[in-house]
Amino acid sequence: MVLVEELSDVSSPTNEANQAYSYDDDDDDGSLTPSMVFDQIMGISLMLPFHEHPVYNHYSSTGQCDGCPELRENGLHGYNCNTCGLTVHKECAESSPEINHPSHQRHPLMLLTHGLPQEAEDDKCRLCGEKVGKLVYHCSICDFSLDLFCARNPLSLVVYFRKGHEHTLTLMPRLIRFTCNACGLESDRSPYICPQCDFMIHEDCIYLPRVISIIRHEHRISRTYFLGSGDWKCGVCRRRMDGRYGAYSCSICPDYAVHSRCAMRRDVWDGRELEDEPEDIEECEEPFRVVSDGVINHFSHREHDLRLEDGLTNRHDENIRCRACVRPVYANTFYSCMQCDDFILHETCANLPRKKRHVLHNHQLTLYPDDNIVMDFPMLRGVFLCSACRRLCSGFRYECCNIKLDVRCGSISEPFFYECHPHPLFQTSLDSKVCVTCKEESDYVLTCMDCDYILDFKCATLPPTVRYKYDRHPLKLCYDGDKDMTSSYWCEICEKEMDQNIIFYTCESSGPTIHIECVLGDFRNVKPRLHFEFNKKKWEVALNGINRPGCYKCGFRCKGPFVAVSVDYDISYVCSLLCLWKGETLVYGSIRD
Repeated sequence: MVLVEELSDVSSPTNEANQAYSYDDDDDDGSLTPSMVFDQIMGISLMLPFHEHPVYNHYSSTGQCDGCPELRENGLHGYNCNTCGLTVHKECAESSPEINHPSHQRHPLMLLTHGLPQEAEDDKCRLCGEKVGKLVYHCSICDFSLDLFCARNPLSLVVYFRKGHEHTLTLMPRLIRFTCNACGLESDRSPYICPQCDFMIHEDCIYLPRVISIIRHEHRISRTYFLGSGDWKCGVCRRRMDGRYGAYSCSICPDYAVHSRCAMRRDVWDGRELEDEPEDIEECEEPFRVVSDGVINHFSHREHDLRLEDGLTNRHDENIRCRACVRPVYANTFYSCMQCDDFILHETCANLPRKKRHVLHNHQLTLYPDDNIVMDFPMLRGVFLCSACRRLCSGFRYECCNIKLDVRCGSISEPFFYECHPHPLFQTSLDSKVCVTCKEESDYVLTCMDCDYILDFKCATLPPTVRYKYDRHPLKLCYDGDKDMTSSYWCEICEKEMDQNIIFYTCESSGPTIHIECVLGDFRNVKPRLHFEFNKKKWEVALNGINRPGCYKCGFRCKGPFVAVSVDYDISYVCSLLCLWKGETLVYGSIRD
């Protein structure tokens, strides 16, 4: 049976109307009518048996089908109606008008094309629980509905999977509230049950792996259907756990457990089942070799040895920067190359591990030095964009797969203690949230489990103290957003009134207050005098002058301590990363260019 017919082959009032209102119907001069022009732009229109309007071939990388909740990696290939907005996969468009489904054998299911009737009490698919769309299979007698994906892919009525349960499990496709024995989450429909064990489980929980390794814990963890009594807290989301239900636990650490669903998160587990596999011993090469007392040979600079300096020189030159974190040396203890003038590492940076676990990725990250930054994104060379804080960086980085972290973000671990907050912070969720201190939304945040405090990685890695060239005393981070302030603050640099709900720097002894962006700027994590390439144009990071040149993108004077100066063209200055991107038509080139 042909389910999709071309509009031109269908005799309908719509076609007659189009013919009646076409221009130049009686002319044979070969000119294009408006409908012909529309068809050339949109493609040939089609008629679906269940839809009253013509539809057109359609592709969307992120489109949502009106018949099923399936999101495919290669996007939505199907049909779209310009009149009412109907969008469907090709398979959904070819659905039969009536089916007999194994999960509802008492009555046939009819294909509804305009959503569920108003009298329907349940607007979700009986099997998967997703809200149904315009196209839905429905039994009006039983108020039973299926989306088209579940209709095409019926669940097995009985399952025997010994790793999931020792007995055969039977599907109960009914509305019934239950708590899953495997994950401890409540649901309201279609569990698999084992009556003799009083056991109920979600369909996808049947196939949970038995032994896995997660990035949040050094040992392997194993699945259990009964955690037992105790004051359990999940090692990922940090919430309380009910010991009556299943979870993952560590046989070596008796007080460590993780919710089953938390353990399955894509940023926590690498997807490997480790049952019956020998456990790998993690070996990490030391970052340096000790040559003699106070002298080392670091992996990032093997050609020369580094000597430990005591930091009493109290250097204030902004150009003298640590190669790893790209922050000024100041009075910190550091290693300097015995032959090169410009290779310096803070002592803490020299001790950064070559490999480490991190809360933002499900594999171990590897530390790379700054001399092998080739290309980051198709338009950026010589520097990289940190995946967590979104800053432009040129120092060492922790990297794996598609994630790059500067050493500040890469060094964050749990629990994280922040200068401006009394409680520990944890990375507990994949949801984007608004940072309390800067009021900006971020994909990666740290959360306080004792209050509603949320901190993004950009603010978490701000230096607790900085130096301002016109102030003898160091400036400290200050956040007064949780206090009722009556006085006004003004920025010492841009001379604008400050929002007291946003974090800033201040000096308690001398009184100046300064915006974060004014005292640090957007290029503070790029080594001064470094040349980098953005969108086929070369730039150099330079110290901002006393006269503060004007940004050729936004027209305002550059506020921060560093600016980007054009190298290829007439001298042009850019004040921020936003201005660097502003108005650019991105030029994507090969890595070999």
